[in-house]
Amino acid sequence: MIKSQQGNQVADYSKLMKRQSPESSATIKKQIHKRFQNRQTIRELYQQKAWKTLVKVGSQTKGLYEEYDTIKVQGQVLSVGDSVLINSGDQHDEDYVGTLKQIISIKEPTTAKLICLCRIQWYMRKSEIIKSKPKCSEWISEQELFITNHQEYILAQSIISSCKILSCSEYQELDEIESTIYFNRLEWDLQKKQFGNMDSVQQFCFCFQPVNPDRQYIQCDSCKNWYHFECVGIKNGKYNQKEFHCRKCQ
Repeated sequence: MIKSQQGNQVADYSKLMKRQSPESSATIKKQIHKRFQNRQTIRELYQQKAWKTLVKVGSQTKGLYEEYDTIKVQGQVLSVGDSVLINSGDQHDEDYVGTLKQIISIKEPTTAKLICLCRIQWYMRKSEIIKSKPKCSEWISEQELFITNHQEYILAQSIISSCKILSCSEYQELDEIESTIYFNRLEWDLQKKQFGNMDSVQQFCFCFQPVNPDRQYIQCDSCKNWYHFECVGIKNGKYNQKEFHCRKCQ
């Protein structure tokens, strides 16, 4: 016999089995076994941090799984589609960045506690990209992110706050740049460790690099092309003459 926390009788399964046919009794036994097996499985999967499997198990059990459009984390209301900063742990200097793709909760049957998980699409930072492409360090901005096709589940409480991810042109138009404002213009293939759409980005200067908003540029008054100060010999970030002509136009 199974009882509620108040001690009232819920169901006497031994009597129930006697009133059922052999086929229906077997079905009920399987349902009971599955229910209690899932209780243990969800607890174990949580301890193992096996989030993907936990979501799969939870979604297959009626009453344990629910999806949401919004979630409140650290006093902020976040919605599916928002970009967020995620705690990377004590071993990392930079927080992770991702976009919320799904918000779900899974109930742990024994304790009735809710496990809140978020499916995140990840971005890569400059520090991660230059490990594979060290020569790109000069043109990648400190606030630049690279979108990936990699998604995975995380605990909702690991989210720190929301952030903004702009286009490169939107970012360049800003007068003041906050630490939680980033921009994205390129994809990053995690398997091949290369950019996915590099041909779509315009290249500048004699060094033929994409624009880096962190660096200083000067425009030639003749050809209207832009050049790095360093590449045209301008030192200390100063140019006092009224006009500038690149070496091709001089």
